[in-house]
Amino acid sequence: MKKRSRRVYVPSGVSSFFEICDRNPDDTPIQDPLLKGARGGGFIIEKGTTTVADVVSESPKDEVLINGVSSPEAKTSLLTIQLIRREFKISKVKVSHSVLPPIGQGFGTSGAGALATSLSLSDLFELDFSLSEAAKFAHIAEIESVTGLGTVISLASGTGAIGLVTEPGGFSVGRTDAIIADPEDYVLICAAFGPIQKSTVLSNEESRKKVNEFGRSTLLKIQEDPTPARLLSESRIFSEKTGLAPPLHLRLCDKAVDLGAVGATPNMIGNAVHCLVEKSIRENFVEKFSGLVPSGSLFDSRLIQSGPRISS
Repeated sequence: MKKRSRRVYVPSGVSSFFEICDRNPDDTPIQDPLLKGARGGGFIIEKGTTTVADVVSESPKDEVLINGVSSPEAKTSLLTIQLIRREFKISKVKVSHSVLPPIGQGFGTSGAGALATSLSLSDLFELDFSLSEAAKFAHIAEIESVTGLGTVISLASGTGAIGLVTEPGGFSVGRTDAIIADPEDYVLICAAFGPIQKSTVLSNEESRKKVNEFGRSTLLKIQEDPTPARLLSESRIFSEKTGLAPPLHLRLCDKAVDLGAVGATPNMIGNAVHCLVEKSIRENFVEKFSGLVPSGSLFDSRLIQSGPRISS
């Protein structure tokens, strides 16, 4: 056993549309969390989460730090620790996340933190998890914490910078696909306006029905014409038809397209929008788009076509 793990990096995921998959065909709840998840699609970005884990045997409880601040509200990372402890005898730990994207705004930081936690504990206690096993704990933690549905499989798969989850479930169960495009041609420019509580967004059955009706049809339309532009245009329609995005966000996405973006759509689910822009017009786009959003709300990131990494 080590006293400190190596550094674990996990990219971030931006969801453009989704379908909730947590019920059987007869509408009864799926009991196995590894079979629960989502279909959907979006982007994997380089600005992610870097994590180290330390043994703190003398501490009465586990601790998670986010950007240097003790964060007892980091329930997905904390649950990941507890799930691993149920199967393995591990000491109390301190898990330290360095998170670059805005938290709680639809950039997959809970799922990234859970996966990074699982991988860092495997390294710290020499548990020798495969990626599938590490992702199993992270996926269950996210499902049970109600912080996401299909984030972990997207982040673990590394199948594409512009990706689809075509069948739901954990990393060992679900299925992913990728839209073929050179990620080096683009940058994802995002405007984030503050955190929201995801678990309260889909609080009624009517919203759920809309999400699943339009989520399934959105996936089928994108599969007919799997291009970045089609992904974003269909996702923009999805966000409006489901009522999950406020009119202000929809207008902002339309203005982004007017300014030359390949496409733009609200984050699912988050108080933010993301715009895919060709690198050749990045500076001109940012100059004009920044005048439409509050100061400090804008950031961008390269797209990345890889999964987690561990380094010394």
